[in-house]
Amino acid sequence: MANGFEEFEPIFGKANAEWESNSSSSSSSSFDETPFLPFLFHIHALDIYSLRIHVTDFHSYTWEAKRSIEQLQDMRDGIGVGGSWVEFVAYLVESFKSDNVKLVVKTAKSQNSSSDHGATSAKLIAHKSKGMPRISISLEKLMESTASDAMANLSLGLFKAFRSKNNAAVKEEQQQWNHLTTDSSTEQAKSDSTQNHLDAALLLKRQKLQKLSMSDKALPAAKVSNPDPSVSAKLESPKKPFVEKSSGQDIRSTKVGNRAVPAYRRAKTRGAVLEDTEDGQ
Repeated sequence: MANGFEEFEPIFGKANAEWESNSSSSSSSSFDETPFLPFLFHIHALDIYSLRIHVTDFHSYTWEAKRSIEQLQDMRDGIGVGGSWVEFVAYLVESFKSDNVKLVVKTAKSQNSSSDHGATSAKLIAHKSKGMPRISISLEKLMESTASDAMANLSLGLFKAFRSKNNAAVKEEQQQWNHLTTDSSTEQAKSDSTQNHLDAALLLKRQKLQKLSMSDKALPAAKVSNPDPSVSAKLESPKKPFVEKSSGQDIRSTKVGNRAVPAYRRAKTRGAVLEDTEDGQ
């Protein structure tokens, strides 16, 4: 934008209107107490070499000013803003985007009477902050059709600016939403992958435990169905002779011993011997 206003963004704002102070009390008394309607202003590039300013209350007053690059450069020198052209334009934009913008309205008196004839001219004044250089632009009053055109142009420009900002906000919100959705999908994919790994590890562990359990249950059956001949011989060899001896010879010997020497028979034998001895006597 060093050589023109190709990239100049329109500026919209509200100007605080006030009557210009006058030394004559009679000329200012009739208007000083008259309230203003709210004023809006619109600054935009008329072409790449000039700016146009519109100020209106959409009712009684509409003002206009045009400034070329040469006129703005003279203004820069007059108010004492140093730096490059780009820096001056940036300062101008910041000043009119601030809250320090006011519209000073001037009245005029008839030559033949002291009566006032309403607002005849105005100045749009702005500065970036307190103590900084003031930018003052003189305005011309528009009438009838030209005023209507200015109001229509301001309204259309305001609508375009609103739609542009709204679309930008919606686009930014959509991008953020897409970013969050992508992040959420990525995190979900990571979570699913981790869960799948855990499930696979758990399934493998269960399968191993099942195999070990089945092996433990099958081990005794395998020993019974397929005995080791040497172990079987060692386990069974002492049992068979013991069973045969206990069931045969030992039992018989016990029975024979009991029959040979019964206690009651030994007593009777002793008695018989005694009886035989008494009879003999």
